[in-house]
Amino acid sequence: MSKEAVARVRLEVVPSADLLTQLPAAFGTSGSVSVTCLPHHGPARTVEAAVNLARLGYHTVPHLAARSITGEAELHSLLQQLQEAGVSELFLVAGDRRTPAGPYSWSGQLLEAVNAYSPDFSIGIAGYPEGHPQLSQEQLSSSLHMKAPLASSLVTQMCFSAGSISRYLKAIRNSGIQIPVWVGVPGPVSVRKLVSLGARLGVGRSLKLARGTGMAGALWRRDDFLSYDSAGLIREIHQELAGDPLFAGFHVYTFNDLGRLPGLLHGLQALQPATTLSPGNISIPLFPAKI
Repeated sequence: MSKEAVARVRLEVVPSADLLTQLPAAFGTSGSVSVTCLPHHGPARTVEAAVNLARLGYHTVPHLAARSITGEAELHSLLQQLQEAGVSELFLVAGDRRTPAGPYSWSGQLLEAVNAYSPDFSIGIAGYPEGHPQLSQEQLSSSLHMKAPLASSLVTQMCFSAGSISRYLKAIRNSGIQIPVWVGVPGPVSVRKLVSLGARLGVGRSLKLARGTGMAGALWRRDDFLSYDSAGLIREIHQELAGDPLFAGFHVYTFNDLGRLPGLLHGLQALQPATTLSPGNISIPLFPAKI
């Protein structure tokens, strides 16, 4: 199977009843979509959504949460379903479930199990430019260096500081890690939701910085918590990382607010003059998923 990421823009979505009808209206079926795995949904729902999206033509990247998988039998069943649907790329995380449902307590164990089942899967792992609320920097660094040799790409947690992202790419490059990095940015979302997610996602530092500046500062002072506009952040990140060999593209956390995506996608088009990008169609040059 191919080990290529098919687009420089990837949308992250949550499995939902209306996803198969709502997503094509905002994002063409030639695009790349990452499908989350929430503790109360479980991996079966993620795989089902990924398979259905793949049948529509999307390049789908299902999340598999280690702590939500009951064992090898379930894992192999999930992987077989994905292979039969032509899904060749996965994103592996530990997951938010407090107690592991089976033998996999962290993503490194799951990564080894998936690779043992089939080395044909491209595997993405998570990166944390601002740290993790429950793990030390030493633990994050050790984990990253253990997983990177078996990984094909890295997706950063959502961050609101172009400087933090730039420093993070420089740091992992200097440590010898040479895999493409998808930079996580928020799509259209209310500031109230960002604030509620900030502590759990470990993005409190850049949220605090954003609070006192520009439009974000004005929004914080409003009682209705209007929407956060990530267009400025995306432009800053693009300026910081243009030409960086590790920069794979933007991983957009949509929060399933798909109706407001067309405006963001048009803004991304302006950053990529070689790309044909519109709300209903994406055609983006291929980027190798392994360096």
